[in-house]
Amino acid sequence: MVEQKQALKAVKKKWFLIYASKSFDEALIGESLVVSPSELVGRIVTVNLMSLTDDIRQQHINLKFKVAAAENDRATAELVAFEVMPAAIKRLVRRGIDRIDASFICETSDGKKIRIKPFLLTKAYAGGMIIKGIRKALMEHIASEVKKLTFDDLVKLLLANKLQTGIKSALKKVYPIKSCEIKYACLVSKGAALEVSGEGVEDAGIQTAQDGGLTEPKDLASKEDKQE
Repeated sequence: MVEQKQALKAVKKKWFLIYASKSFDEALIGESLVVSPSELVGRIVTVNLMSLTDDIRQQHINLKFKVAAAENDRATAELVAFEVMPAAIKRLVRRGIDRIDASFICETSDGKKIRIKPFLLTKAYAGGMIIKGIRKALMEHIASEVKKLTFDDLVKLLLANKLQTGIKSALKKVYPIKSCEIKYACLVSKGAALEVSGEGVEDAGIQTAQDGGLTEPKDLASKEDKQE
C-alpha cells in the first residue's frame, strides 16, 4: 500500500496547450496540467469570443470547445456550442413588446444535428395567434437556412451575426421585429445535447485566456520545471 502511494506521488504532471480547430485559425484557447493526455480528451473549454477576436462588442458571447485529441504537449478542441450570456438577453427586453423563444433540432448539409434556441422581440404587443405564426415561421426559416449550410459555415454566419440579421429581415414580412438573437446553439449527439452546460467535465483544471496570460509553446519546459 505504501509503495503504491509513493508510485502515485512520483508521477509527473505535464503542461498541455489547448488549441481551437482550423476554423478558428488554431488559436490558443487554454492550458492544463495533467498526468496523461487522455485526461484532457472530452473536457469542455469555455472561451469568451472577445478573447479570440479582440472585439469588445462580442464579449456577451461564450464559445464552448470540446477537446478531441491530445498528444506531444498539444491538444486540439472542436467547437460544440455557442451561447449568448443571459444578462445580455435580459437587457434587450422592454415593456410593450412580446418575447418569442423556441428550441428545436435541425440538421446541417454535412449531416450534423444542432439544437438551436432563437430569441425574438417584436416592436409591439402581438396577439396569441400572431405569436404562434411568428414562431412557426421562425423555426421553418432557420431549419431551411441551416439545411443549406455545413456546420463550419453555420458557425461563421453565427459569429458574424449574419444568420440573425437574415432571420430578422425574413420575418419582417410576418410582423415587425425589433431584435433577433440565437441565444444558444449546440451540437447534438445520439439524440441528446452534448454535456456543455455544467453537468459534464467542464473547464476542470483548465486555464483560459480570460483567466490570465497563457503560456507560449517555447515556455512550456520552464513552466514545468517551476511546477516541480
